[in-house]
Amino acid sequence: MNNVTILTDVELVEYYENAAATDCGSIGHTKGSMNETAAKKYAAELVKRELPIPDYYTAAEKGVYNGEGSV
Repeated sequence: MNNVTILTDVELVEYYENAAATDCGSIGHTKGSMNETAAKKYAAELVKRELPIPDYYTAAEKGVYNGEGSV
């Protein structure tokens, strides 16, 4: 997702959770790194919107591996 500003707040949190889940669940370093970077991008947008950022590992437990927003 290149333009995170068009996401709703709910979508943004879902994308963050899915990227975290994919990062934590991936075996390859590249896939993990790409999803960590995506999660940081989503977290930065959450900060801009003054929304709370879920704990990374709690978000990973809620997210879906390879779900929307993951890479």
